[in-house]
Amino acid sequence: MIRIVLAAAILSLFLSGCAHVMSAENLKLVDRSIRYKDLNAHPETYVGKTVLVGGIIAGVKSSGDVTMLEVSELELFKNEVPNEDSPAGGRLLAISSELIDPASYRLGKLVTIIGEVKGQQVMKIDDTDRSYPLIAVKELRLFRPSEQSTEIVNPYQNQYGDQKFLGRPPGLSGGEPGSPY
Repeated sequence: MIRIVLAAAILSLFLSGCAHVMSAENLKLVDRSIRYKDLNAHPETYVGKTVLVGGIIAGVKSSGDVTMLEVSELELFKNEVPNEDSPAGGRLLAISSELIDPASYRLGKLVTIIGEVKGQQVMKIDDTDRSYPLIAVKELRLFRPSEQSTEIVNPYQNQYGDQKFLGRPPGLSGGEPGSPY
């Protein structure tokens, strides 16, 4: 009986770790063959297609009833969460007619977007015209960046607070580990 309960608990933990963060309904609409680098190079080719993209917010602008997020694209993990450690692929603009609170969706936050490609938008940055893929948001998910841990995570690190590393893992007080017999 204990084995069955343990197996069920492990299975539920495994399956919950693979859960997607976006709705299944919208994920069915996504054309997974479209890669960001292709979208960035030729956004007009993909007009009307639904894409899944994510990244870090680089800017937020509101004008009337439309909010625009400027997003620096990052690769996504299998569960659609942006990978902070991946190199940025470029920028995109995501527009939404629904209220997006700039206090929540601010610089440095991570987002995943399912949206319809509307073409491209040219914006002037430092007196240079830049073209960005323009995406109309169907679903938007916000994540906070991971925080650096201050706790000791290395088992070989000295536990006395001087941050020095030990030559080998700690043993018994006598120095060498005792015999298992």
